[in-house]
This record gives sequence, structure tokens and C-alpha cells, in this order.
Amino acid sequence: MVKNVVQEGDGGKCYVTTPKTRTSVRTLPVPERVMKDLHELYLRDKKQYGFNQKWFVFGDKEPLSAHILRHQKNKYIQESGVKQIRIHDFRHSCASVLINNGASIMIVAKYLGHAKIDETLNTYSHLFKNKMDEIVKTMDNLS
Repeated sequence: MVKNVVQEGDGGKCYVTTPKTRTSVRTLPVPERVMKDLHELYLRDKKQYGFNQKWFVFGDKEPLSAHILRHQKNKYIQESGVKQIRIHDFRHSCASVLINNGASIMIVAKYLGHAKIDETLNTYSHLFKNKMDEIVKTMDNLS
């Protein structure tokens, strides 16, 4: 069953709900590297956290609050000296990396849960400007 965690305000009570749109209900492949890390976490902490059907990846028997996630993110950003971004910007970073590494815009749209490809194109069209030079080079190299 697909689940979504919604929090009332900053630090308020969390509720498990269904996703907000029908395109949010999807199965996403998880990279092997992430599965390995999650499996190691499970093996290391299963007794401490009591993994069960109501166990959350970000939390244990209850999901971590947005406040805690934001606090941890800000702590690590300050320690590393990288640019401050919002939690939601990780989604944009993921999409940008996929597009810049040749992923199909249609597949990226499905991965993000966009109902229409236009939503993805409008948000990430700036990433395709560099691709125009590649198209010209390809045409120049045709014999």
C-alpha cells in the first residue's frame, strides 16, 4: 500500500494518508546502493527500533518531523560549507542529475509523479539549453 506522511504545522502531529494525486501512486525502483544502506541499517538497528509494518525509513515507529529533518540538513550544510537548499530542492537536484545524465524526460516525469510531461518540461527546460550545442555538433558530424 502506498503511504504518505503529512504533518500538521511545524512539529505538529503526523498522519499517514494516501498520496495527494493518482500519479503519486507509483512503484519506484530503488538504487542498489540505497537498498544496501537500508539493509545495513535494518541489520544494525532492528532490535533497537523494533522494525515492523509501521516502521518508517526516516524515523522508527513514528516518522521524523520536518523540523528534525530540516535541523539535521542545516547542521550538515553548515559543517560542509555548501550552499543552503530546502528539503524539496533535493527532488530538483535528483531530476537535474537524471536529465543531465541522459535520462528520458518522459521517464523523469513518471519518476517524479508528474501527471503531465509539460510540468516536467516547464520546470527543467533550462537544462536542455546545453543539449542544443550537442544537436548542432551531431548534425555537423553527419556525412
